[in-house]
Amino acid sequence: MTDKTLLHTAHIPVRWGDMDSYGHVNNIIYMQYLEEARVAWFELAGVAMSNVPFGPVVLQTQHTYLKPVIHPATVVVELRAGAVGRSSLVIAHRLTTVEDPLTVYGKGYCKLVWIDHEGGKSVALPEHVRGLFNVT
Repeated sequence: MTDKTLLHTAHIPVRWGDMDSYGHVNNIIYMQYLEEARVAWFELAGVAMSNVPFGPVVLQTQHTYLKPVIHPATVVVELRAGAVGRSSLVIAHRLTTVEDPLTVYGKGYCKLVWIDHEGGKSVALPEHVRGLFNVT
C-alpha cells in the first residue's frame, strides 16, 4: 500500500467503550474509525458532506483484521489513493497504533461512488476530487 499517494493520516483515541467482551476493540468500531478518517479527509480536501446535491456514498468496504487493538491506544489510520473511475474512487486504508507503529492491525479499502442525492444516480467525480488522486 505504500506506493499509493498518501491522502490523510488520522489519529483516533480508543475509548474504553470501544472494547468488547473479549477485551479488544469490537470489529464494528473499526468501520467507525475508517469513516471518521474519511470524513476528516473530505473536510480537509474541501468536499462538503452535508446538505449538498452531489457527494460520495459508500459502495463497498473491505477490511482484514490482522491483530486486535486493545485499550489504551491511539489508532493511526492512513488513507491512500486507489483506483479512480468515472463516478467512483477507492480509498485504501491501513491501521497501526501510536504505541506500536510497526504493527499493522488491519488493512483494506473503501469504494465510494459520487451520486446525485435527489435522483439517486451516479454522477461524474468532481475535477478537484480527481486531482487529489493525481488523475485528470
